[in-house]
Amino acid sequence: MPLPIRYELNGPFDPEEVNRIHDAVGFSVRAPEVVAGALNGSGAYVMARDGDRLVGMGRLLSDGYLFGYINNMVVDPAYQGRGVGTRILEMLLEEARDLEMVFLYTNTADDFYRRHGFEPSEKRLYARRQPRSRRGQTRPQRKPGA
Repeated sequence: MPLPIRYELNGPFDPEEVNRIHDAVGFSVRAPEVVAGALNGSGAYVMARDGDRLVGMGRLLSDGYLFGYINNMVVDPAYQGRGVGTRILEMLLEEARDLEMVFLYTNTADDFYRRHGFEPSEKRLYARRQPRSRRGQTRPQRKPGA
């Protein structure tokens, strides 16, 4: 009998395994230090594992008070349709329970997110790609109230 999928909130990860699962679904593969920085800079992230194999993940970016943004939701194609994405999303939403609003962007999983209470926004999503020279640099910590 196979072991159940194990879900870890803010658990250990190897950037290479994150890149492997991103590549499997057509997401961008990034330098290991960028992957590590992005996950460690998240408000929360969930890793789903079958044994030692990473089969799904997602992360929550948040100000901790009003707004959250779910990002990088991905499930290995061999594990899709088995509830992995649902459990990851549930765990991230539990972490966001005190927020006023949770946003996300998808161009492939509209039905999945609608089944979980998300509604299309009347607003348009705008994006601006930052110049490469500034990406990946650490910023000094802001003083409270500044």
